[in-house]
Amino acid sequence: MKPRLEDLTLRERIAQTGMVAPSEITKGAAECGGWAEYFQKYPFSGAYVNFSCRDMDGNTFDHPLKLGEAIRDASVKAKIPLLVTCDEEFGGCDSFPQLHAISTNLALGAAGSEELAYWRSYYWAKEMLSFGANWVFGPVVDMAKNFFSAHAMRDLGNDPELATRLVPSIIKGIHDAGLGDCVKHYPGGGNEYRDSHYSFMTNNVSKEDWFANEFRIYESAVKAGTNGIMTAHEYVPAFDPSFARGRVPRPATASKPIIDIIRNELNYDGIVITDAVSMKGLAAAFEHEDVYIECFNAGNDIILFCRNDYIDVMEKAVKNGRVSEEQINRSCQRVLDLKEQLGLFDNIPAPVMPTEEDTKALEQACYKVAKHALTLVNNVDDMIPFDPKKVKKVAIIKLSPSEKFERNLHHLVEAFESRGIEVELLLYGGKKDDLARLAETCDIIVYACYLAQGDPRGMPFYTRQEDLNTLFNSLSYGAAKTVVVSFGVPSIYYNYFENADAFVNAYSMDPGSMKAFADGILGDFEFTGKSPVALKPEFK
Repeated sequence: MKPRLEDLTLRERIAQTGMVAPSEITKGAAECGGWAEYFQKYPFSGAYVNFSCRDMDGNTFDHPLKLGEAIRDASVKAKIPLLVTCDEEFGGCDSFPQLHAISTNLALGAAGSEELAYWRSYYWAKEMLSFGANWVFGPVVDMAKNFFSAHAMRDLGNDPELATRLVPSIIKGIHDAGLGDCVKHYPGGGNEYRDSHYSFMTNNVSKEDWFANEFRIYESAVKAGTNGIMTAHEYVPAFDPSFARGRVPRPATASKPIIDIIRNELNYDGIVITDAVSMKGLAAAFEHEDVYIECFNAGNDIILFCRNDYIDVMEKAVKNGRVSEEQINRSCQRVLDLKEQLGLFDNIPAPVMPTEEDTKALEQACYKVAKHALTLVNNVDDMIPFDPKKVKKVAIIKLSPSEKFERNLHHLVEAFESRGIEVELLLYGGKKDDLARLAETCDIIVYACYLAQGDPRGMPFYTRQEDLNTLFNSLSYGAAKTVVVSFGVPSIYYNYFENADAFVNAYSMDPGSMKAFADGILGDFEFTGKSPVALKPEFK
């Protein structure tokens, strides 16, 4: 039964405005004797879960159902059931090998189909049920305006018309799967190449441009019934030129004028939640305890990745007048209302793995997205498509620091081998002797590239010596039979391979994208994808 505010203590109401990180749960579970016992002692609104979650003994959960069962047990035993959140923007495989990689949002933007956006989001969300999620942090609705951004693959592109059209379909897909959504990162990232996990960020958008573009995207999400809006750690001087500690520009997460637009202009009365408050883009602007108070007073209802001290800090702030108890009540009520919308007071379902039918449907949806998203950037002398009858051997040269990408490359190998084509995979392609041999013995040479957010950390450039060696010698042999493909950020084209005779942007490293790439260059279908981002930077 949904509790009334008057039946909750001040500390319980405060706790509902905080959400903890996996590391805090792990530490608390060890101290308290389990997940359920931890949330009974610290009755936070919920938990963010992913691969880093640990049980009370400090062991990782090796299967999504084990994590799902632990969080469900905690939710059932809690006085107020838990919101269970996650990101998993590249697919559940980032946390559990039993789950799948998916087409990225950027691939959805390149495909441009509302129907495909719906089905990919629907089947992806159903996989999140396996580890107990009921409220996902997505879709990302930032515009990929900065060519050098590491985050581009999470965005739908740089066209607000396209995003406004696709966002409602993504939200509907998530809702129909039985989960809540949360659009991010308000008021809209993508202008910067820096990463607020590690850096300060500035968004120099003008008020006129923002209301003409980003505002319409958030408006479409509100009209689609979004269950939350996540605020960003970026300084937006057009809307709030004020400063925080000393002369530190105030991040949007802690800006009341910026968050007031959500309430007064977008007319949205649902949950507003911070991005993780431990990120440098916010945390470096305030002393630790002030982070909580500043973000809450700015209008956020939930402080994400707070620590166990949150309840004590906020209780003290209420008692000394720095935080209004009335605002605590409003935010707590919004949290309770969201939990009611998600049906948490009626039933907390047991986690379930996707059925074989759902798994096949997800794979098919991602393949269809890839078919419509693959973008042929360069194609000198109509090299693509190759005549499949003449292709006997293909060489694949990996160009990425990502171990995850290396593990996934077997899907590309299998895509060619399933057609009776011999494949030679080189995990290091920096030797000219190897390239000379491949130019003589292979019918196609594929440079399979991948850079993305987190691969490597920071900006999406090649920095490992072995990757630089591969780049140094690339295209020196067999250029007329070489196809370069980026399964990661599209900026790989301009930064490294603008002179390639054949270049394809695939946007995702999921199995469907790898298979579709192989099928496409062998002529099974025409490339129809349109780049949702600029292929070259603008220098002024």
